[in-house]
Amino acid sequence: MGARMAEAWSPDWAVHPGEHLAEYIESRGWSQAEFARLADLTPKLVSTIINGSNPVSAETALKFEHVLGMKADIWTALQAEWDLHEAREARRREIENCREFLDRFPVKELVERNVLPKGAKVEELCERLLSFLGIGSPDAFASRLRNLAVQHRHSRSFNSEEGHVAAWLMLGELRARAMQLPVFDEARFQASVREIRGLTCEQVEVFAPQMINLCAKSGVALVFEPPLSKTRLFGSARWLDGSRAIIQMSLRMKSNDHFWWTFFHEAGHITLHRGRTFADDQGGIGDGAENEADVWAEEQLVGRSRFSEFCRTVPRSEAAVRNFADEVGLHPGIIVGMLQHRGILPFAHLNGLKARFEWADAKA
Repeated sequence: MGARMAEAWSPDWAVHPGEHLAEYIESRGWSQAEFARLADLTPKLVSTIINGSNPVSAETALKFEHVLGMKADIWTALQAEWDLHEAREARRREIENCREFLDRFPVKELVERNVLPKGAKVEELCERLLSFLGIGSPDAFASRLRNLAVQHRHSRSFNSEEGHVAAWLMLGELRARAMQLPVFDEARFQASVREIRGLTCEQVEVFAPQMINLCAKSGVALVFEPPLSKTRLFGSARWLDGSRAIIQMSLRMKSNDHFWWTFFHEAGHITLHRGRTFADDQGGIGDGAENEADVWAEEQLVGRSRFSEFCRTVPRSEAAVRNFADEVGLHPGIIVGMLQHRGILPFAHLNGLKARFEWADAKA
């Protein structure tokens, strides 16, 4: 019974053998220098053992035994207990740091998307998350954020969590890197965008694969990646290794005007802002680059002067919108969204003209 209790007892404290050494030296009335001379040790070594910054080696323990009379194996046992205690404390801190790091990310969702292993312990989850993010330690996450250099158009009413945004972007990057993309070809991309514009009246199952294929041939990975919690992102545009691009769309868009505007807005970033990374919320607070992408998107979809002329007629009827959509070859729902964006139509007006999408793997 006593042996079993001894085996089970594992105190969460320990004393460095240097503390015992200091007590022994004091009880003998010696100075550290005197003891060092007697033990044939350097005063510096004795001092560092006492302050806990140096261990008691087997050789040193034998010298302690000769001078102080306490068996060498007791000194080495004290050192072993201290080392084990320190190892446990380091492990505990490591696990606690892992938990704090994991708390910054949507771990459950990353498990569901097969990025992180199901049922894994904290340490394994942390290791796999580091590999997913492409960093060597949790402390390097700040560098990863700087490396992504995300220019984030934030929602007016919601602040996305950095860890969740980074995870969503890395999900897209994983899929993009799996594609065999040629080097970005700007002229071909422009031609692809014009061709994609002609798909706005098609159904999802028709336009989606064609969009992906057209972009890929231009050196642009078009990735449809469902959103993560604690983000309100609709799209992102960025560069992969400087020579290929990613347009990532979250599928939060439930109506065709939001979907198509997001695509053309992100395509604008790719065309106008090479080398930069953008993460955009629908209706977020923009800056000069965001406004430039909006202008580019409007020009590609309709033509700014033509659309401005139409807006001056203050179109409010379904017939006026349908007629103009037929003239420019776009789905009328897109025209409604653009009129609402310009402030010509109230946001509750003519929404029946918009097509509604049900993305099979989208998450709200």
